[in-house]
Amino acid sequence: MVVVPFQQGDMGGKREAAVAHAHSQLQGNLNPARARLYALQAAVGALPEVDMPLQHVFAPGAYARTIFIPAGSVIVGKIHKHQHLNILSMGHVTVFTEGGGEEDLRGPLTMVSPPGTKRAVYAHADTVWTTIHLTDETDLDKIEEHVIAKTYEEYEQFCIEHRKEAA
Repeated sequence: MVVVPFQQGDMGGKREAAVAHAHSQLQGNLNPARARLYALQAAVGALPEVDMPLQHVFAPGAYARTIFIPAGSVIVGKIHKHQHLNILSMGHVTVFTEGGGEEDLRGPLTMVSPPGTKRAVYAHADTVWTTIHLTDETDLDKIEEHVIAKTYEEYEQFCIEHRKEAA
């Protein structure tokens, strides 16, 4: 097992691109839930940046990413291509997803995220959230490429390609 100690969050340089993408998506014809996610993501750009330290842990076949989310913070996540585990070790959050609507979650809690999940999170209390992905990869850029879709169109294309491979 390899543990990378807590470090500054990984949004350096990515926040502006994510906000710009959200604004561009809001110009399209979106279902109400997806529009709400993108509206929240666009609004996050007006909020002050908050340090959310990350810890990366690698074990054979698995990668765990733990984030510390301070109370009062808002995060809008990325679109995940695969089903994966989430562990809310401590904290209290309101989470909004396209598939699950709005949920009030309190740690400790373990849950499964279905493929295609993008979530907005508001932390009512300091929160520790771990996401676990199945991979042997240890390069963070390659892991992100494997588990994240940059857009819903990319996610839909990924699903089409993998249906063909499974057939």
